[in-house]
Amino acid sequence: MKVLSRRAKVMLVFSLVVVSGLLFFTARYINRAPAWAQYPTNRHFFKDGRLILSGTIYDRTGKPLLQTEEGTIKFNSNQLVRTAMMHATGDLYGNVVTGAQVVFGERLTGWDFLNGAYHFNKQAGNNLTLTLDAGLCAEAYNALSGRKGTVGVYNYQTGELLCMVSSPSFDPQNPPDVAKNPEKYEGVYINRLLSASYTPGSVFKLVTASAAIDLLKDIDQTVYHCDGALDIGGDKVTCPEAHGDVTLEKALAKSCNVAFAEITLKLGKENLQNYADKAGLNASLDVDGMKTAKGVVKLTDAQGANLAWAGIGQYSDMVNPLNFMAFVGAIANDGVRVSPSIVLEKGAFSGMAYSVGGSKRILSAGTAKTLGEMMRNNVISEYGESNYSGLELCAKTGTAEVGKDKRPHSWFVGYMDREDFPLAFVVVVENGGSGGKVAGPVAARVLRAAVKNAVK
Repeated sequence: MKVLSRRAKVMLVFSLVVVSGLLFFTARYINRAPAWAQYPTNRHFFKDGRLILSGTIYDRTGKPLLQTEEGTIKFNSNQLVRTAMMHATGDLYGNVVTGAQVVFGERLTGWDFLNGAYHFNKQAGNNLTLTLDAGLCAEAYNALSGRKGTVGVYNYQTGELLCMVSSPSFDPQNPPDVAKNPEKYEGVYINRLLSASYTPGSVFKLVTASAAIDLLKDIDQTVYHCDGALDIGGDKVTCPEAHGDVTLEKALAKSCNVAFAEITLKLGKENLQNYADKAGLNASLDVDGMKTAKGVVKLTDAQGANLAWAGIGQYSDMVNPLNFMAFVGAIANDGVRVSPSIVLEKGAFSGMAYSVGGSKRILSAGTAKTLGEMMRNNVISEYGESNYSGLELCAKTGTAEVGKDKRPHSWFVGYMDREDFPLAFVVVVENGGSGGKVAGPVAARVLRAAVKNAVK
């Protein structure tokens, strides 16, 4: 009996191990099966290291961006379009992790949870239509003129991304030897709109201004005096020039560091941190399964001049371009941020769930209205309405210092105050210099193309 009892216990333990193993494998299979199936050694999905698709990727106008013909990937026939859209479609070898080939690989390869590596044909519907406009992306890529950076445009009411361009890029149909020219192709596989973060410089003053409008009494009547520098405990916050007496509106238009330093110190780091968090700058947005890079606006240890510089968009501030575009979109949309999306006609995904961009109030309607009016004044009084004629632009420039031996990053953010074109945008040119002189013209060119070609 003792022998039987021991054997029963052994069998019970063995059975529990087997059941536990099966449960563990099932859980892992549910969570990881698509990734396992699309591993490069799977010959169902890869040929000579290249991903094999059975569907076609289209832009919002129905223009084919990528398709498979007899097991060979073919990109769009236009080289400029191929290059401009490379970070959206992905390259031949899946190096761009935010490319549609990788992110939506299940859809495009015909992966099915029950049937495994099962390739639907085109008629079965495993095609993919993006919200992007290839022509607008090509215009944006040309406007960057080979400079490193990014351009984003989206409809702040629907969330649809219309333009997503990252530079440097290359023709994915004829990829170069990236290793032979590391400087030219530095970070070429990174989608800078989604996966990069930058020192924001003066565009961050929009966040500080939103806190000031809400929390500082009579802020609209308060006058600050700028002599070109402000001494804070022996450290100085400087302006390129002395601005004299300025209100909040004028301080934003002139981008007066001294005034915003005083405003930041009066707000305090807890309040400013709260508004940076409300703006979503320390969070990651979900763009149909793609996560944006989190920014870093952490003011826990900031005090004195460091805190003042943080309120101006310097110190250790880092923000993601798409996240900041979404914040600006909320200003345009009465304080409600609509999450950006990149997949058009989500209902066409047979049996596959992709997130629909949600909305969230991050500013009061009154604060958004005031900020928008101030951004419109920026263009009229400082940036030159004639430079953006017909666009009804509300905007803010940023010239972000990134080191003594490097030129500043050039920023330009804003939106069009037109009911027929509810578009928000962001432009970043790495080490470009003046935001107004460098990033501003890029935005003007892209937005004019959007209006001309009715891209909205």
